[in-house]
Amino acid sequence: MPEMIEYCEKIFRIASKVEKTCVDNPTMYMAEFRNNDVYFLEDLRCSGLFHDGCQRACRIFWKESWLEPVSGIKSEITEDSSIHSDEMDKQKLRTRQTDEIYFCQSTWLRNATKPLSAKEKIFKLFTDVKIGTYNIIEALKLLLFPLLRKLVRKIRDQHPRGNLTKTPEEVLNLQPGEVVEVRSFDEIITTLDKRGKNKGLLFDPEMKIFCGKRFKVRNRLEKMILERNGKMIEVKNSVILEGVTCECYFAFGGCPRKEFQYWREIWLKRVN
Repeated sequence: MPEMIEYCEKIFRIASKVEKTCVDNPTMYMAEFRNNDVYFLEDLRCSGLFHDGCQRACRIFWKESWLEPVSGIKSEITEDSSIHSDEMDKQKLRTRQTDEIYFCQSTWLRNATKPLSAKEKIFKLFTDVKIGTYNIIEALKLLLFPLLRKLVRKIRDQHPRGNLTKTPEEVLNLQPGEVVEVRSFDEIITTLDKRGKNKGLLFDPEMKIFCGKRFKVRNRLEKMILERNGKMIEVKNSVILEGVTCECYFAFGGCPRKEFQYWREIWLKRVN
């Protein structure tokens, strides 16, 4: 993607090998890349600059053939190598399939991967432990927690749900760098409808662990490209918080993608 050009000829540490990833197209499932040769570099994310300002900030996937090892450790390289910053190079890279459908790593994941069976997910998890993505305790949790949750859900629904038919909204106009506190779970429940959503945005069960905690606002979320159909949508009164990502505690075998959670401003309060 043209957003990746700014990282060319620069040095980064490998964060992890991507043995598997979640794919949301048309529904959520776990898959592996076809040649199993993809890595994450530190926490490099897409700026969305060349996709009309998409603010999802997806983590970028890097093929092994796009990388080369370096001897020794450097903090940065000189700025003499600027050939890849040429605007002409960026214009050559594809960003749309049609006028309405965008083209990026996220929207093309279904084509670049193949679904994993339950047995393959377990095998992948053992590989993750072997290469250091997870330790033994984390791996056991990623096997047992999803199974336990599935068992509990047969007894009673664990999904946060409210009682509203029309949900409220709050305009805080939060800006990057501001400190906020996530409201209590009981407060958030009062903003949700019977599907567990506020104005169409789901309050995911994994988000409950952040209630009562404080974070900095990373960026506002006003528009984003949907992975499942490649269309840009507008988002109102919502933000992304620094370091608050999906950890996939309830996804069997886990996923290292660390997608950001999306927060309605009504679920937050400013900290003076």
